[in-house]
Amino acid sequence: MKKSILLVALALFLSVSCLIYVPPEERPSSHPYETSSYYGQPVAPEITFGYIYNYLDGFGFWINYSPFGYVWVPKGVGARWHPYIHGYWAWTDYGWTWVSAYKWGWLPFHYGRWGRDARLGWFWVPDVDWAPAWVIWRYNDIYLGWAPVPPDIPFRPGYGFDWRNKNIHYELWVFVEGRHFHDRHLANWVLPPERNRTIINSTVIGDRVRIKNNVIVNDGLSPQQVERVTGRPVNSVKLREIKQPDEEKVSQNEVRIYRPVIKKESVTPGRVMSGEEIEQKVTPDRLSYDTDSLNSYHQREQVLLERTQKKEIDKLKKEADKEIKTASPQEKQKKLDDLQQKVEQLKQQHQEEKQQLLQRQEKEKKTINPESLRQKDT
Repeated sequence: MKKSILLVALALFLSVSCLIYVPPEERPSSHPYETSSYYGQPVAPEITFGYIYNYLDGFGFWINYSPFGYVWVPKGVGARWHPYIHGYWAWTDYGWTWVSAYKWGWLPFHYGRWGRDARLGWFWVPDVDWAPAWVIWRYNDIYLGWAPVPPDIPFRPGYGFDWRNKNIHYELWVFVEGRHFHDRHLANWVLPPERNRTIINSTVIGDRVRIKNNVIVNDGLSPQQVERVTGRPVNSVKLREIKQPDEEKVSQNEVRIYRPVIKKESVTPGRVMSGEEIEQKVTPDRLSYDTDSLNSYHQREQVLLERTQKKEIDKLKKEADKEIKTASPQEKQKKLDDLQQKVEQLKQQHQEEKQQLLQRQEKEKKTINPESLRQKDT
């Protein structure tokens, strides 16, 4: 009898223990920017890799690219094209969510990863996991930046990205002045890539990615940091799932997303091209500049470069002035000398950036498609 009572008591104790345990990811969040909404399973019908191959075939080209298998190269994009710049960022329940300007954007900017090849340009590697955006961040008091996470960087739930001594090449980053981060046409404010090295060295990386309600959350860049840099409040936007991609719509307080479950299958694209064939297809788009539009773009790049360089010098002097005012008479001269040295070093970097920018722009002018020039003259 005593033994039976003990067994019953032990069973009750274990059942109570199970009831009060809450896994860390499921505990209520006190984050002021998070909401409690839960979307559960996607409402859209399941799709397959065969669907993906057929759908994107109309917007680009498929190639068997080692070691990733079949990857997709978009068509109709210029030499300066970059993932995650034609559209805008919205803060949602799952962190910073990319709202693409492309009809096909629901797929390559939320599933899979982007890589870059010297000949093909940007290519997309399909995968099955949905995320608000497969990017990581960099930030300081002036700039906000992001870069697509390369396809060879594994993601492990509960751990994050497994870098294993890998990093993202400086040319793959995108930076904007913080005050333009909320702009709905971010491509207009992307800084020249010649600025990236200097900015990377002065920014903090944010690569936090976690799981919430079985969905990947990208909040490596906090809303508080964005508010500090932009001087504007971050408004939380609701996500609403839809059943078909053509139902996508954006309003001030809501983003409709198409988030189907993707099923892998043993299938190949209906049309697979070689690297040489794709180069022949995409090269005309990359060279078909209009002289006036190219000159206008180059002028804008120069303005953005010079303006942000000046901001960096002013910020450095302002910070040093604060230190000098509170320094003792013996320390003031040393701080003034340190400031002068830092300013000269920064100016030297800026001069190198400007030279690199002008060299690249001159090269672009020489590669303008002669056919487009003839058409302009007629």
